[in-house]
Amino acid sequence: MAVFINLRASCQSDLERVEKVTMEVAKQILQEIEGGVKKFEPFMRYSSFGESGINFTVILRAKEYTDQYLIVHEFIKRLQRRYQVEGIEIPSSVRMVYSDNGILKG
Repeated sequence: MAVFINLRASCQSDLERVEKVTMEVAKQILQEIEGGVKKFEPFMRYSSFGESGINFTVILRAKEYTDQYLIVHEFIKRLQRRYQVEGIEIPSSVRMVYSDNGILKG
């Protein structure tokens, strides 16, 4: 079963490095987490420029439907930790709202 994980990287990121690091973590997950399909070669595709970064999807493979939850859980934890080490930013949405008198709200 295919497992799709939607993610975002900062527009300032080196996308080649983002892809390299992300795929290293994805491969580790499939090898180490119960339910991962060890022979599957994970991949990712950049899909769009989003509001706060560049959107992409990582595709992993699970043996059974219920295996996907632990795979996603561990992938997100490990990827976030690795991105911190590598200095890769996961952007969050920030919205600035100004009123007619120029005062910031929200």
